[in-house]
Amino acid sequence: MLCYKNGERSDPFFYIYSDPGWLRDYDRPVRDFPFWVNIESTNLCNLDCIFCSRQLASGPQGFMSDEVLNLIVKEVQCHPPAALRIAGWGEPLLHPRFTDHVRRIKDAGLKLKVYTNGTLLTREMVAAFIEAGLDEIQFSMQGLTPEQYEFNRRRSNFEHFKSKVELAAGTRSRLGGDRPFLSLLTSVLRSELEEADPQAFINEWSPLVDKMAIDWTNLNFVRDCDRVRPLLDDQAVDMTYRPCVDIFLAVEVNYNGAIEICGQDADQTPEHILGNILEMSIHQAWHSDKMNDHRQAVGRETRHAQMPICRHCYHNTSKYDLFKDKY
Repeated sequence: MLCYKNGERSDPFFYIYSDPGWLRDYDRPVRDFPFWVNIESTNLCNLDCIFCSRQLASGPQGFMSDEVLNLIVKEVQCHPPAALRIAGWGEPLLHPRFTDHVRRIKDAGLKLKVYTNGTLLTREMVAAFIEAGLDEIQFSMQGLTPEQYEFNRRRSNFEHFKSKVELAAGTRSRLGGDRPFLSLLTSVLRSELEEADPQAFINEWSPLVDKMAIDWTNLNFVRDCDRVRPLLDDQAVDMTYRPCVDIFLAVEVNYNGAIEICGQDADQTPEHILGNILEMSIHQAWHSDKMNDHRQAVGRETRHAQMPICRHCYHNTSKYDLFKDKY
């Protein structure tokens, strides 16, 4: 479910979502360069969310260096209309130079979307983002009610989270303009959807944000964790393999420069690594035999069960059906 306060054309990334190749690229030749380059500022996080694969990770942690960021920026500049999304397995606002990195990306003339749990946001950060011209902040939450949020998002508090969204909306209003675009994505289990009204959720948040999306919580990646097992039967996810579209649309660059097949691997398993941007370009990784073999396996033949990174992935989100139906 996807809802815009002022219509989908208000979205700074409408040009991507309405592109004929968006969510249908598996029927077409491979793009010369991905729509999105997803970058991980850090894999450290201040929360302990029940659905998150970070709880399985055992590898090193750190922050993206200026050197790695600059290599990403310089290459993406050469491949318009590609855009950057700061996401990954950590909370980007933990990065000590995060606002500087936002400025670097925007000074290069690139479109940028930032995913955050919002809990560390400050007035100074929002002002810096507005000054830099950040295109979008997407706040990530879970559930439709305060109780559901706090059950899923351990170490967080609903009122604190909401105050940060209010801070972003209020600072933007005070300083004028409509950027950054503010969006809110939540996901739900079956019981959460039955206990709460999605329309009430939309009514509550629409004064603060420009876009709201409700999706299904997928617990399958962490299904073997003790605290998750009792919830597995509560999932509303349709556990049917479908052709993966993300592998035709985006590529991941982790905090240490590793270029990865997919962002679902929280532990940078070697079989999922295409190379490192310190040694190869994103373009080379995107067209590598390893990436093409994986596209064939899960993008065209749905052999997910044979791929450790894919066997619990069910790409059946409906939140972009609006674009598929209209464009």
